[in-house]
Amino acid sequence: MALHRPRGTHDVIPSFVPVIVRDVTLLESLVLFAQRRAHGSLVALLRDNADFRRLFCASALSLTGDWFTFVALSSFVYRHTGSAGWTALLFAVNSLPGVVLLPLIGPLTDRFNRQRLRIACDLGAIIPVAGLLVAFHTQSVPLALGCLAGLSIAAAIASPIPEAALPNLVTSRELPLAQTALGSLYSAGLLVGAGLGGVVSAAWGASATLVIDGASFADSALLIARIRQPLSKAVSTRRIRMRADTAELWTFVRSTPVVPAFLWLTVGLRLCYGMVGLLPVYALDRFHVGNAGVGVLYLAQGFGAVLGPFLGRRLVAGSMRRRLHAAGAALVLFGFGYLALAQVTALGPGMAAALIGHIGVGACAILAVNGLQLATPDHIRGRVMVLVFGLSSAFQGVSSLAVAPLAASIGMPDTTRLLAGLAVVYAIIWTIAVTRTGKARKRAEPDIAHEDAPDLTH
Repeated sequence: MALHRPRGTHDVIPSFVPVIVRDVTLLESLVLFAQRRAHGSLVALLRDNADFRRLFCASALSLTGDWFTFVALSSFVYRHTGSAGWTALLFAVNSLPGVVLLPLIGPLTDRFNRQRLRIACDLGAIIPVAGLLVAFHTQSVPLALGCLAGLSIAAAIASPIPEAALPNLVTSRELPLAQTALGSLYSAGLLVGAGLGGVVSAAWGASATLVIDGASFADSALLIARIRQPLSKAVSTRRIRMRADTAELWTFVRSTPVVPAFLWLTVGLRLCYGMVGLLPVYALDRFHVGNAGVGVLYLAQGFGAVLGPFLGRRLVAGSMRRRLHAAGAALVLFGFGYLALAQVTALGPGMAAALIGHIGVGACAILAVNGLQLATPDHIRGRVMVLVFGLSSAFQGVSSLAVAPLAASIGMPDTTRLLAGLAVVYAIIWTIAVTRTGKARKRAEPDIAHEDAPDLTH
């Protein structure tokens, strides 16, 4: 039996379809304009590098399927609890479980065969997706949250692998474009998965979205299996020693100043990110646009987050100093977008605010990850990528947990204003700190990915 569709859904969708079509057309034009100059080289990279193409497509499939599920899950939890806090709590459940395994995941990514590890994660994720089908049919919110936690663990192990492996599949000149394209897939998956997921869920029920998600994991595993180049230069045969491997990681972080700079920026971004979990509530309670409206608001968010990495890449133009400053400015833009969202009362302006905010998110996140890739040698890159993903998950989870009581006590708009203001203040303080300590003046120019760790301290 499909998940019960709330009464009135069919009446809600037609009333705002013209607004959606008009706004999405405008947003799509902005994305196409931003990507026009990079389009030719990206198409050539995908055409000429079969292994990168397979990694790119595998990531696209799994991320798109994930957002299909998340839209349906957001609506399911909200309609069965009636609580904005429970809806925001989904982001915490989606983020925190993998953090517990962080000391193990980092060494796994560097010591174990990355290709086999990613295939195992993709296939293993099908089990909690099947569990969500049961949860939806039995109307069990606790079971749904447990299955989401299982998906979170699989994602925590699988997600850092493409970023850690990417420098081994492309040349140093191709790396910035390849990372921009790969990194924007999270946003593109949100764009396609959330947008279509809302429509599919409203039209055919939540079960259809879960079937699509399960199929996406299976297809991703098949594509990863077809990659011919090794995803790491050399896999150590010595056993994993978490204590020694972790000590080696922290020694590297302390000795490479650009790494903690980008890590602290990631902390700031994710510390404020919990307010994104309120987007479904804005759609359902403030804009009154139903399940499809949730998907459309995520669609606008996705457009912005796809646009951001390409704009950020053009702005930095090979300079690590400009990369740092642009990343800080992008965090400010994230805050301004959500300050605007807290003021609007209609879907169209809400989409515009989400677009602006997530241009900042996309640019900030990708500039940080690519900077870390450039600064890190292969033998430790997996642990660095796991560290940044772990920090992202931990602080995003903490932020999401804070949103629940905040939304209940001071209301959804004031909660949004509080975290958006924190993002702006944090970005300003971080930029001043980076400039005053001379980190920006010590970066190598231009950005060049080396076979081993570049010396970025001189």
